[in-house]
Amino acid sequence: MSASASVSMSRLAELIRDHIRSKGPVSFAWFMEQALYHSEFGYYCSARKRIGREGDYYTNVSVGRAYGEILAGQLVEMWEILGRPEPFLIVEQGAEDGQLAADILEALRTSSEELFRCALYRIVEPVARKRDEQRARLEPLAEVSWVDQLSELEPITGVFLSNELLDALPVHLVEYWGDEWHELLVRDADDGFEFLRSSNLNSDLRKALQGIEVSAPYRTEVNLAASEWVRAVASKLANGFVLIVDYGYPKAEYYSPERREGTLTCYSKHRKSYEPLVRPGELDITAHADFTAVAEAARRAGLSVAGFTDQHHFMVGAAEARLRQLERQIAMSAGSTLHADFVRNYRTLMHPGNLGLTFKFLLLSRHVDGRPSGFRYAREGAL
Repeated sequence: MSASASVSMSRLAELIRDHIRSKGPVSFAWFMEQALYHSEFGYYCSARKRIGREGDYYTNVSVGRAYGEILAGQLVEMWEILGRPEPFLIVEQGAEDGQLAADILEALRTSSEELFRCALYRIVEPVARKRDEQRARLEPLAEVSWVDQLSELEPITGVFLSNELLDALPVHLVEYWGDEWHELLVRDADDGFEFLRSSNLNSDLRKALQGIEVSAPYRTEVNLAASEWVRAVASKLANGFVLIVDYGYPKAEYYSPERREGTLTCYSKHRKSYEPLVRPGELDITAHADFTAVAEAARRAGLSVAGFTDQHHFMVGAAEARLRQLERQIAMSAGSTLHADFVRNYRTLMHPGNLGLTFKFLLLSRHVDGRPSGFRYAREGAL
């Protein structure tokens, strides 16, 4: 039941230890929030390189520009479905270094001049260092603005874009033991931190776990923050879409009997580990999204579920028109290295053995009749 850190503790570990000694054991969600988002020592607030070959993990954006180009095509379709409003707001949260925003804006600039002219791109980013990095990359391309929190936005007509945000939200750890659910708390140990099984569950955790039938021992996660996030987004969407891209499962798969240790994983230098209490602030800590819980929270907040599919099927529908265009250009001997790059990136994105089945796409909407082509082959009723 324990996972101890090294004897030589970081400054963040010392701060966490001081808090626990003063206040008592804490939820893992609180511990994870400090490890990832502490304003000075948190993993996502540091200057370290996280994405790509020299970082800790790969993402869709790491593959190349094709991902941003395909999303840009979906934004064009969303704009048209909404009746081509001016302005058209694109709000991204979790933009990291701004590369996805750059790829989207560059694709819009070259392929949809009309939308590029009336689109307003806004990034929700509370970390000043990240805003500076994003600004340096994006200001040469287009006019982009920033807010610290979702609460600062006025209700928009447009799209909220969330790319690998939910998996980085702090989760509660729970364990089914002795015919009942327990929350796993974090307490101080002689050489680091360890888990403590608590018999107390708050009402939100009890409600989230209602109806989930497993046999002991069974450990998993509950992401209450994801439901809170989708409620906050819904309050800021007057008309339009919410596009969520992340790795995860519908509830029936998430809490399947064979997934007895949950999905919580740590990453460092492209190596996986399963000791989240070790080296806080130095490792990425992530958990898959429960898309059913997100969809249920969205419906309660007045949004509709417009589509849900895996990345393979999304790419088949979303890139169909672009691939036909490339075929015509190549047939006319107008092929280029750019075309070859797109096709190579596209194959990586959609391949079931690479990223195609790992990532899921959830589309939410308000006051919208229609959906973009990426959801042409959506898994109806999967949630």
